Amino acid sequence: MDEGLAEKTGTDQIKGEVIVGITGASGIIYGISMVNSLNSLGFRPIVIISKGAVKVAREEQGIDLNQTVAGIARYVYNEKDIDAPPSSSSRLVKTLGMAIIPCSIRTLAQIASGISSNLITRTAINMLRLRRKLVLVIRETPLGTIELENALKVSRAGGIILPASPGFYTRPKTLDDLINFIVGKTLDALEIDHDIYKRWSK
Repeated sequence: MDEGLAEKTGTDQIKGEVIVGITGASGIIYGISMVNSLNSLGFRPIVIISKGAVKVAREEQGIDLNQTVAGIARYVYNEKDIDAPPSSSSRLVKTLGMAIIPCSIRTLAQIASGISSNLITRTAINMLRLRRKLVLVIRETPLGTIELENALKVSRAGGIILPASPGFYTRPKTLDDLINFIVGKTLDALEIDHDIYKRWSK
C-alpha cells in the first residue's frame, strides 16, 4: 500500500472506499469532518467537490476547500470531471457507499429527477441504480412541498435522507459535538462502525 496513504489514514490496511460529495449547501464543515473521520477509521474517502462548495467554504470558513481536502484525501475530483472513475457503475461496485454532505437542494432535485449533469449527481444516480448505499445530508430549513416531494422520490428509490438536525440528548458542549453527531449518524447510515458520538442509553 502507498506509504503516503497509510500516513494519512493512520492505518496500514484500508477497510474500503467511500465516496463523499461536498456541495454548495451551508455546513461545509460536515463534509470536511466526514473525510477526516473516514480517514481515522481506516477507510479511503473519494471526494467530489462542487463549484458551489468551494465558494461556500470560502464564505463560511475562509478556506480553500480544494486545498484543504487535498491534504486529507488521496482522491479528489471536481464536479466537472464527468469522466472520472466514480462516474462508472463498474467502478462503483467496489465502494461501500456514498454520502453527499452537505447536500444542496439543487443536488437533491437533480438526483430525484435523474439528471446527471455533474460528477456528483451522476455518481449518486449510479449508486441508486446499483442499489448501493446513498446518504443525502440535507442542510436546509424550512423545507417546502417541492423539496419534500424530491426527498420522498429519492427515498423510494433507495436513498437515505438525513437532515443535518443534531440531537441534544448527548448534552453537547462544543460545536464539534454537534458536528460529530451528524457525521456519526451519516456513518451509521453507511453501516460503518464508530464511536464518534455518544449513543442513547438509559
